Amino acid sequence: MKKSRFIKNLKFYFLGFLAATAFLVWFVVLTLPPGDSVSVNYLDVGQGDAIFIQTPAGNQVLVDGGPDSIILSRLGRLMPFYDRSIDLMILTHPQLDHMAGLIEVAKRYKIGRILTTGVLYNSPAFAEWQKVIEEKNIPVTIAKKGQKIRLGSGVYFEILHPEKDLAGKYYSGDVNNASIVGRLSFGKNSFLLTGDIEAPVEIGLAAENGANLASDVLKVAHHGSKTSSSEEFLKAVGPKIAVIQVGRKNSYGHPTREVLTRLGQFGTQIFRNDINGTVEILSNGRELKVKTER
Repeated sequence: MKKSRFIKNLKFYFLGFLAATAFLVWFVVLTLPPGDSVSVNYLDVGQGDAIFIQTPAGNQVLVDGGPDSIILSRLGRLMPFYDRSIDLMILTHPQLDHMAGLIEVAKRYKIGRILTTGVLYNSPAFAEWQKVIEEKNIPVTIAKKGQKIRLGSGVYFEILHPEKDLAGKYYSGDVNNASIVGRLSFGKNSFLLTGDIEAPVEIGLAAENGANLASDVLKVAHHGSKTSSSEEFLKAVGPKIAVIQVGRKNSYGHPTREVLTRLGQFGTQIFRNDINGTVEILSNGRELKVKTER
């Protein structure tokens, strides 16, 4: 009887030890301080853009959301289950392959603020986007050239385009060219995010004395379309690394041979979602480290 009682007690103590260990592990995970690097994740969401940024201060930024709800599973891999908030959501322009996923995220996460051009667009998805923002009472900031958003720990996001206030207006040309262009900087490293701008906007940015385009990492505009990544623009940016957000076997033929050739001429290292999966680039303010995940 004594031996049987001892075995039962031993099992109880062992289970208690496991529970205490699990608690300590979760306590450590929940209280870990932010790291000392910026993490920029170019998410594999198919034929669309979605970029998730985490700063050393712990701030989280989502730039575009891809064409559908696949963004939710991608975020699930990067964010712990208990984290249901995103500090800043950026919509570069209101086309479905950039906006649809943001709608799904906005429905399920608490969004601290949205940054957008405020340009109007005729589509059912855009109407739903506006409805979700209103229903959840999410604060909205209109992007203007020259804005510099502080993300903590010396991380900044500077708006380089659009030049004009587009809030509440329809864009007269291709809405791709109304995209937010922003430069994320941390120490000596910088990342240029371009939305879907095309050559005329690129060349205009390159020609401006005040547009500091030089960046280590370039998010290639418009999924590698031949209408973007002009020679003048690439020369001004001088990227060491280029990331092309593109879906496997897409019907557009993206990225085009012309763009790949031009990037190659500048000696740029190329990563693609269709080949490399999600591309994560880490910066400690001095050096860059690239990780890929299929």
